Amino acid sequence: MNQLKYVITTAALVLSIPSLSVYGQSGSNQLDASTVDIATLDCRELLKLNDSDKEATLSYYHGYLSGKNNQLTVDVVKLGEISDQVIDYCIDNPNEPLLTVFEQNLNN
Repeated sequence: MNQLKYVITTAALVLSIPSLSVYGQSGSNQLDASTVDIATLDCRELLKLNDSDKEATLSYYHGYLSGKNNQLTVDVVKLGEISDQVIDYCIDNPNEPLLTVFEQNLNN
């Protein structure tokens, strides 16, 4: 039941992505949420987000890469571990593209 609750919560977070406030590369405080480029969003921008936006962003990347890899099932525990690894890596490498960090950690 806990896993079902997590999956439902994750889905709700992913659906809230359009309201995501992201700090832009151009130095402005916010980017228009409809123009977020997931290929160029970097670790620094992830780390600047508030907790709920950070969770939504991590959930989005998990969902994006799961879909890209045609994965129809997810290991919820592993997702949490990957998120922790991504955040730890981002702390030490703030200029790294977030998508690259996710792809590297999914393959480990």
